[in-house]
Amino acid sequence: MEILRLKSIPSTNSALLEMSKKSAKSWTAVWTSHQTSGRGYAGNVWVSQKDKNIAVSVLIDSELGYDELIYFNQWAAVCIRNFLSDYISDIYVKWPNDILAHNKKIVGVLIETHKSHNSLKIILGIGLNVNQKEFPDLTHASSLALLGGKDFDLEEILSGLLTNLKNHYWVVENKNWKTILEDYNHYLFRRDQISLFKINGEIQQGIIRKVDEKGLLWVEFEKGNLQSFQHKEIEMIY
Repeated sequence: MEILRLKSIPSTNSALLEMSKKSAKSWTAVWTSHQTSGRGYAGNVWVSQKDKNIAVSVLIDSELGYDELIYFNQWAAVCIRNFLSDYISDIYVKWPNDILAHNKKIVGVLIETHKSHNSLKIILGIGLNVNQKEFPDLTHASSLALLGGKDFDLEEILSGLLTNLKNHYWVVENKNWKTILEDYNHYLFRRDQISLFKINGEIQQGIIRKVDEKGLLWVEFEKGNLQSFQHKEIEMIY
């Protein structure tokens, strides 16, 4: 694995996306502790304090079809979650791919792709809050330091994270979709618990039952009424 550190960069995903269109090899990683214009899932913005956190993007050459990226997303989220469980407790995956610990967001994931010579180039972007201790206007954000009670070495965390991803990629290569989906649902945030949701501007009470093979979230409402949702069609209030 080739790991490139950049002192400061607008977006590791954007940089690696350009590199992937040229000569970058699979499992090339670009990371920084100062990302100035980070992008999150579905157009969200990822804000990070300088030299306190990790923004890293990994290029993976894949033979996956676009319809199989749902499983890649689920695998990545669970893989990151499992790695962090060595440092802190009470970690879950909030649909579709945020990582929460003690009900606070500590990781955001952004996956981008493009086709090249019959290969699907996957850019896996990860924003991990490590040593930041203040999150103005972000009431649901936290970090490893806040939850673990100490500061961490950024390069040590990065090395462990990337090693963990590469060592477990065989699950994706073998297309063990059933195992991936089962693991994802096992760590699904607030599964089988009564929660509040905002749907079309209205607040409703429901229970998350599962995420299916298409990545849809299934929520049970009153009288056993089950409905499925795509991202942005429903918002959990927690």
